[in-house]
Amino acid sequence: MSAARRLMTLRWTIVGVWAALLVTRVVVIAAAPHADLSWFGFVELAAIALGVTVIVVAVFRAAALRRRQADDSLALAVRRIDPTVWLVPAAPTAELREAVAEVRPEVTLSEHVTWAFGATEASLWELEGRRATRLLVVRWSRVVHIALEDVHGPRGHGACAVAIHYVRPDDAPAVATFLVRSAPGSRRFLGRGPRLDRLVADLARERIVA
Repeated sequence: MSAARRLMTLRWTIVGVWAALLVTRVVVIAAAPHADLSWFGFVELAAIALGVTVIVVAVFRAAALRRRQADDSLALAVRRIDPTVWLVPAAPTAELREAVAEVRPEVTLSEHVTWAFGATEASLWELEGRRATRLLVVRWSRVVHIALEDVHGPRGHGACAVAIHYVRPDDAPAVATFLVRSAPGSRRFLGRGPRLDRLVADLARERIVA
């Protein structure tokens, strides 16, 4: 059963429970107009609160599942082109948007992109509909330095990003900064810590030819 089908089934189950409670109240009132239904009111409130909570959680889980499926589809498409690349789920920063805008002015980056790190280059990918699109390429022979930088996140909060300082084919210096998502489909970003330090160290040690 698909996520959408499960969500629909859950929604109608909750609606059915609410309808059963309403019918029960009507029947009880009709049979005993003076009955004390205060306890029943608490049951109804609890059922409504539980139903709303379950539906909200299900909606957020379905959205996370869609994002994960999009990341998995993009990863599959990229690995069909090069099965040896190392994929890193990312989110663009203002600097990365500017770097892409110079190369592909017609493209507006979404909040979810993926870096593919290979033996000779790094490429930035995005899923457009069902098609994987390569937006930016950084040749490892043109990389100068990789480090961590404090930048403004998508929501205006401070965040820690990976910064790739490189040289363009026209010998102009450039930088591509990006936030690292904690996992495919996730909206959480890695902050300063062992995982982000390990990522930068691996890139600097194995993939830079200055």
